[in-house]
Amino acid sequence: MKTRKRLKKQVYVVLIVIIILLIGIVFGVNKYKEYKYKQTYEYKLLDHGYSENEVNKLLNKFNDEEYLNYLLNEEKNSTIIDLIECKYYLDKNFYNYINYMKENTDLNAEEIVRNINIHLDNDFYENTITTDTSLDTSMLVNKYYLLNSEYVPDDLVNVSQTYSWGEIGSQQVREVAYNAFLDMWNAANEEGYYLMINSSYRSYADQESVYESFKRTSGERYADSVAARPGSSEHQTGLAIDIFSKTNTNKNTFADTEEAKWLAQNSYKFGFILRYPEDKVDITGYSYESWHFRYVGIDIATYIYENDITFEEYYAYYIEK
Repeated sequence: MKTRKRLKKQVYVVLIVIIILLIGIVFGVNKYKEYKYKQTYEYKLLDHGYSENEVNKLLNKFNDEEYLNYLLNEEKNSTIIDLIECKYYLDKNFYNYINYMKENTDLNAEEIVRNINIHLDNDFYENTITTDTSLDTSMLVNKYYLLNSEYVPDDLVNVSQTYSWGEIGSQQVREVAYNAFLDMWNAANEEGYYLMINSSYRSYADQESVYESFKRTSGERYADSVAARPGSSEHQTGLAIDIFSKTNTNKNTFADTEEAKWLAQNSYKFGFILRYPEDKVDITGYSYESWHFRYVGIDIATYIYENDITFEEYYAYYIEK
């Protein structure tokens, strides 16, 4: 009888020990899980003040621990969420966005992303870059991306006097742009519009002469608003043309003509973009030019037209990125 009681007591003890061990194991496992969770960026970001929704967006966006560690070492800033959700956000510019945002608190996230992407955080002609001419019709030439004085397209063709003013051979464009212009000319002509090229390829030396003329008469600031400095003119690419109508070559009034309206609405179908729109002066750095069109190809021109952006913005996100 005593043996049975002793055995029963031992069983109880063993059961209690097992239960205690199990509780200890469960407690230990939970504590370990808690410890491991506290090592995750999810916990650290939540603990730093970001909401669950914000944390999910940050973790979905950043695979690089460097960016997450940076966020944890900085004050919590929900504006960063707006930045990374911008359509044209680029990881490579993350720190530039942040620094620029701190210096320009009046700008929204889209403006910050846009300005950094297209180098507007620098003054025009500051920290310039040599244009990548290997990109052919997609090359960017502006106040940051410059051509050297030696660049001359190797496929320039003469524009017929049927479509241009000046002496024979005085107007030239690259063949691919000329063929596209002829298609556009025919389409416009069918609707009763007669387009004429007023200016096309311009050499580095020619552009230098144009710019210096404006500078001498009206000063550098005005010259920079209406003309490109040598090396920064799209006309040197042979892909840019100034288009007017046969009856109107006045830069002050051409925008109001039916031809200008037709070009603005249809040029993209033939691979051309209105290069310096009226509402993009702060981006392009040039006054509105209703006559200046640049050949970039139908696909790129269509995207730019449908999304109402400049070539600078397209280049930064889809070509240079």
